[in-house]
Amino acid sequence: MLLVPLLVLLFSFTQHRAQGTSLVALIPPTGLLALIAYARQDFVSWRTGLLLIPGVFVGGIGGGMLAKKLKPHRMRQVFAGILFALGAWEALSAWWR
Repeated sequence: MLLVPLLVLLFSFTQHRAQGTSLVALIPPTGLLALIAYARQDFVSWRTGLLLIPGVFVGGIGGGMLAKKLKPHRMRQVFAGILFALGAWEALSAWWR
């Protein structure tokens, strides 16, 4: 959530390059280490996680195709909008659930 905006703001990366670069840094090392840590605490629903794989796979391909069609400024707006919406939803649900 912070890596992409920091790459854009501090290193002048385009939105496309920032999102692509963040995947290199996050998925292999962090994803595996986080999975191990959560699994050790029995915080992983393996069945649900495995069922999510096809959707994540299709979403990744679809998102990549959509990203190629968007201009960098529009891509940044979409990314910011999604972050804002999810942040607002998270903040509101923290008080009203």
